[in-house]
Amino acid sequence: MRLLYKPIRTGALLLVCSLLLFACQKEDLQPQLIIDPVEGRILAADTLRSGSFLGMQIGDSHETVYEKIKSIGLEKNIDMLWVTNPQFSGIEVLKGKLGYYSDLRLSNQSHPSEYVLFQIENDRIKTIYNPEGRQLPQWPGGRQYRYTINAGDSVNVLYPKLLQLQSNARYKDYFSAISAFAKFISKPYDARMSGSAEWYLNYRQPDKKSVTRNTLLFKDGTLQEIRTLVQATP
Repeated sequence: MRLLYKPIRTGALLLVCSLLLFACQKEDLQPQLIIDPVEGRILAADTLRSGSFLGMQIGDSHETVYEKIKSIGLEKNIDMLWVTNPQFSGIEVLKGKLGYYSDLRLSNQSHPSEYVLFQIENDRIKTIYNPEGRQLPQWPGGRQYRYTINAGDSVNVLYPKLLQLQSNARYKDYFSAISAFAKFISKPYDARMSGSAEWYLNYRQPDKKSVTRNTLLFKDGTLQEIRTLVQATP
């Protein structure tokens, strides 16, 4: 997965997913999220509640905003959108959409520390991580079975394997709390995104001396607020 359009470290990947999971589980607290933190002095900050920004109009629907983001993706060097969404159960929700996201986390709702994280790129599994951030060649470990998921598997192969694992009593609990947050903007809109209250964008300015973060806040199905933070690149 890329953020700020460079590969990020495993630790950062796990931190980002943890922060987004906390946001979705504790929406009533509305904690401030920092995606892949950049330690740099703040150059500018602004909040927009009327008008437009980069073609994104206050009052636009989720899907309209997404199309605007896609249209500026090349210009702003944006390839990823972070979408907060509640966790869900049942991998069927992502049928035909596994390649839409660069992250897929399967976890046990009763024991959140038990999970596996898949990093997806170009419609294939790039890497697999355990909760300690250790890279795995396959999951589950041990002998190879028809349902064993291996690094390099295509998303078309991944989906039927996940279905088999979900029906296996030994692994079914991993499908009780599923999350996918980092959305490739090159992929089509996912209707799940309409249930999200917060989206996040990061992009570097052309001079590469600063990075801009946009937080898009939605309510009742429309864009209500755009927060912008510009920080110096360390």
